Amino acid sequence: MVCVVGIVVVAARLLIRIVRRSRAQHELGVRVPWGIRVRRSRTPRQIGEFVLGYPRWDAAKKDGTRDRRTNDVSVLYDPSVLEVGTWRFRGRDPFLLYDFVNACRDAGVAVAYCREEELKRRRAASGLAQRRSATSVSGILRTFENNPTGFERFCADLFRRLGWNAEVTPPVRDGGLDIRLQRGEYTAIVECKLFARTHHIGRPIVQKLVGANEIEKARGMIVVTTSSFSPDAVSYARRVGVELVDGDRLVRLCQKAWGSFLPAAHVALDAHVLTRDDIMARIPPDLRNQY
Repeated sequence: MVCVVGIVVVAARLLIRIVRRSRAQHELGVRVPWGIRVRRSRTPRQIGEFVLGYPRWDAAKKDGTRDRRTNDVSVLYDPSVLEVGTWRFRGRDPFLLYDFVNACRDAGVAVAYCREEELKRRRAASGLAQRRSATSVSGILRTFENNPTGFERFCADLFRRLGWNAEVTPPVRDGGLDIRLQRGEYTAIVECKLFARTHHIGRPIVQKLVGANEIEKARGMIVVTTSSFSPDAVSYARRVGVELVDGDRLVRLCQKAWGSFLPAAHVALDAHVLTRDDIMARIPPDLRNQY
């Protein structure tokens, strides 16, 4: 008898979920994937809101990967949640929920940007302003005079536009380099220096990059600056195989990457859209094989 009652309870709960899912699909005009649970929302929302949650280790190292010094480390799954209309959708797969959000938008359902989308759109707007400044060395200097870290990100974006995979190193303890580049099997490291045009970079900065490459073992080394290089630095760089990019050449590379015209003054309509790589970058490297 107890077993029968249990089966009836389970069947009733399953029926409720099916009916609830069917009603939500009918109201929104969008199919709800089975990996997403559906409930009624306590706060009806005319404009939907959502958050993306990601898996993480219960005990993690600074880079987010598992701390193997700790026993019985478990994976915690922060839920991804969408609330729209009178419905609340929840799942632990951020890719699945984000696809569902975009399906809702395509069906005409209003859903506000999440935190990651807002950040990506702001970066796109900032990048647009930076590219508009890149028609001259003076423009680049004005844009980044109080933001050398932003100059490093700008250079990384430039290299990406030129066909490289570019990774900016952390601002603290960068190991004597600012950017790692890769294109196929070829790797390179980059040091970025934001200096006034009257400044001349000497040999020590080039030597520092060569020293960093003793550890990195990259095939190429590049120093990028808004200024110029001393004759001694140029001579030394030529001997050890370091490529030098001064301010004038930097502007020419910007023109090659983005054109010599001023970009349009508006941000692209899809500038907020998250790619698979955008979402994957927020998941610890040793958990990415789950997706």
